[in-house]
Parts: sequence; structure tokens; C-alpha cells
Amino acid sequence: MNTIAYGEEDIAALRARIALANKFAWIVVSGLTAICYRERGEKALNEIWSALLSSEQKVRFQAALVKLGIQNDPPALAAAKYHYFSNSIGGLNMQLVEETQKKVWIRYLSPWGTYPGIAALTVPTSVRRTILSTWHPRNGGLLGCPRLGWVATKFVAEGHPYDEGYFQEYDHDLAPEERFRVEHVERSPEFDPDRAPRLDPAIWPEARWLKGSYSYGVDYVQHTIEIMHRLFGAPAARDMVATGMRLLAVQFGPDLAKASGEEGASPAAIAASFAAILRAFRNECSLDAALADRAALRIRGFLPFAHEADDGLREAVFALFAMMTRLRNGHVAISRHFDAGSQTETWTLSDEKRWLW
Repeated sequence: MNTIAYGEEDIAALRARIALANKFAWIVVSGLTAICYRERGEKALNEIWSALLSSEQKVRFQAALVKLGIQNDPPALAAAKYHYFSNSIGGLNMQLVEETQKKVWIRYLSPWGTYPGIAALTVPTSVRRTILSTWHPRNGGLLGCPRLGWVATKFVAEGHPYDEGYFQEYDHDLAPEERFRVEHVERSPEFDPDRAPRLDPAIWPEARWLKGSYSYGVDYVQHTIEIMHRLFGAPAARDMVATGMRLLAVQFGPDLAKASGEEGASPAAIAASFAAILRAFRNECSLDAALADRAALRIRGFLPFAHEADDGLREAVFALFAMMTRLRNGHVAISRHFDAGSQTETWTLSDEKRWLW
């Protein structure tokens, strides 16, 4: 039986684990939000992103100002640095230009992590406006500066090369409805990487940066699922999660298998591939593959989906692994058993020696 116990990881192991975790997490976020768009429409997708960013802001913003060492910066600079640093840690390609201490630009460069490939072409323009109008205008209130506003100037979905805007500290207080506006600006300041802010490497070594990136992805997966349950109810949310998981398996299954380092088609190889994905989130996994035609994977933990979850959500997520199994070997059956008391699942894969489909 192969069991991994997590202790301290060397930097190479940490890089590899978090690369796999982030690949999987962002595929899940993009897939689930795309399914919500398909099943519930543009209004629902905007509601999800508005709620998602609001929930992330409540969890992250105040504490992150201190962690990033920017809590004493002027409000416009602190707000811009927060988005620049936090999103860079999360894997986004960012730019920041400090025109003055009271006017600071940020840019979100492509490609979008949440909608890889040509999926970005299908996202309604309203969604990008929702994303850039939900969090940013609230920074002034959280920073205790009612003079701080956010102006969005470019949107990729509307034909621009990147999403862009600036934080402006005015000489008067702003009413809540004045803290966000859209103003198209054809020319804006050039980014100079040599003048860009940097985190102190002594405080933010690579390992901390990587762990921050991991937490960023896990939070978005969990909050997406929580919001789906809140907006649509548990039964509908579970149905959409299951549908999304099956489609993600079809579209990304081979890529995930390759990323896991286990591309074989035997029960043991498939189970080892699943274990690698789940271990990337530090779930406890033990693999019993003593028999050539049978493997059992025992799992404790349910990250990135939830710290604990009921059987309905677990069954919906299992749809991804069931579909990946079917596509990798049509002779292999997979079943699951969940013990609610111990919060442990057992997945059993067996070669039935015949075509099952």
C-alpha cells in the first residue's frame, strides 16, 4: 500500500505539486462558471462573478494589506499594489504604473486563467464589466478613504489588448455611486518593469509565493461551489457540477493525466493518476494495487472542493474521475464508497476484461 505523509517539501517538489494543483483548480473554476452560463444565462454568470469577488474581498483584502507590507502606502497606491501583487501571486500577468501617488494604473494582461483558449471569446462583455466593477470600487471604503475611486478604461472583451483602469484619489469625498465609472482612454502610460514594485524576497521567498498561489486557486474553487449552492439550491448546483465535471474530463482528461505523470491505462495507473491530482491538494491518499487487475484508492480530504462535503457533492465531483476512467480504458470499471463518519472515500477500479460501453 502506497501512502504519502506530507512534511516539509523541497522547492522542486513544491513547484511540481502546486503547478498541478493550480492547473486543476483553474480548469474547475472556468468549467463550473461556463456551465452556469450555459445552463442559466448571462444574468446568472454576472451574479456568480459579483458574489465570487465580493466573498474573496471579505476574506482577503484587509489581512493581505499587512502581509504584502502596503498598509501604510497612499490609498491609490495601496489599492493598486494589492491587485498587482495578489493577482501576480495567483498567476495572472499584471502591470502597474504609478502616474502620481494619487493616480495609479493597473492592467490585467491576457491570457485569462479563468477562460483558457477560445473560451474567452464566448464570455459576454457584461461579465468583464462586472468583474472590474465589483471589487475595485470598494477599496476606498475598506481603506478608510472615501475620496478613492476606480476608473475602468479598457476591456479585452470589448476589443482592447488588456483590461485596464486606474485608482484616483480625488480632493473630495465620493458618494458610493461615484466610486466607479468607465472612461475609454486610447493612450495610457507605458509600463516600465524596472520601476514596478517588488515584494521583499526575504519576506516573500519563492516557497511563500507558491503557497499563496495555491491558496488563491483553492479559495476560488470553494467559493464558486458555495455560490452555486446559494444561488441555485443544492440539487441544481450538484447537477451542474456533475455536468461540468464530465465535460471537463472529456476536454482536459488527457492533459490532466499527462500533468499527473501517470498516463497508463491499467487500474493501478489510473488510480495513481487520480492520487497525484488529489495529493496536489494535500489530501491523504493510500493506493492498494497489489493485484494486476484491481486497485483501491482511499481518500481522506476533499480539497479543492470543500474541507468537508456531503455525499451529493462528492458524487457530483466523482463524475470527472468516472469519465476520465471510461476514456482511458473502456474495460475498467470504477465505483466509490463514502463513509460519512470518517469522511473517507474508497474508489475501486477493476479490469472487467470486456468492453463496458
